[in-house]
Amino acid sequence: MPCLFDHLDSVLELLSQSPFGLFTDVDGTISEIAPSPGEARVSESCRESLGILARHLAVVGAVSGRPAAEAKAMVGVEGMVYVGNHGFERWVDGSVEPAPGVEDYPARIEATLDEVRELLSIEGVIFENKGPTGSIHYRLCSDHEAALRAIMSAVDEPARASDLKVSLGRMVVEFRPPLEVNKGTAVLSLIEEWHLNGAVYLGDDTTDIDVFEAFRRGSPSFSGVGIAVVGPGTQLQVADRANFTLNGVADVERFLTRFAAEAAGRPGS
Repeated sequence: MPCLFDHLDSVLELLSQSPFGLFTDVDGTISEIAPSPGEARVSESCRESLGILARHLAVVGAVSGRPAAEAKAMVGVEGMVYVGNHGFERWVDGSVEPAPGVEDYPARIEATLDEVRELLSIEGVIFENKGPTGSIHYRLCSDHEAALRAIMSAVDEPARASDLKVSLGRMVVEFRPPLEVNKGTAVLSLIEEWHLNGAVYLGDDTTDIDVFEAFRRGSPSFSGVGIAVVGPGTQLQVADRANFTLNGVADVERFLTRFAAEAAGRPGS
């Protein structure tokens, strides 16, 4: 896919298709990938630009694999919408609102993580219970390929017994409810809620492909631009399914700074 900066003027021009929105993943997009989830920090430059955009666009949202409350605390921009757990929950009016149908799954996630923890004895593995979803991180393992093989072998039977889907991300294996809920469905819901005519989405992982695909399947009257943020460990299909690419968080900072300045400077903004 072509680099966004080679086509920046055409993307900036989409701001004329008001109401317009901007949505972004968090880890690997506006925050550098860290050794563990708790060490990640959102770029101050990205935070400043998102604050400006939240005042000048119809809606600005963070769409994260983290719990919604955690994403809100991490990004910390007032006026933004926060979607967590890959679309399975959203921060609404000071509390977390789960997606319909997920009520029975936190207990299954907890039990499955406990069972897999008993089966694995690999140094560096981090288990993360996020309520309606669960993650097993292996970034800190000395042999990533061996760790992934061992994790996948251990999770197969417990996940099937609990009726959970298993998916792969950047150095992470995830459990999710078997529902038609993902980042793509979450963003489409926000597009409908705010009656958007256009939107930009930035993401770096395979879970962000659902948004890129949703944009492609959208209405001909809607202009959606998917931007893949490419860094170490980014899967090739992420860039292949996007419209444009950026190289890492530093490029995202540059883009958001320019996009925010353009949005703030438009008449009536």
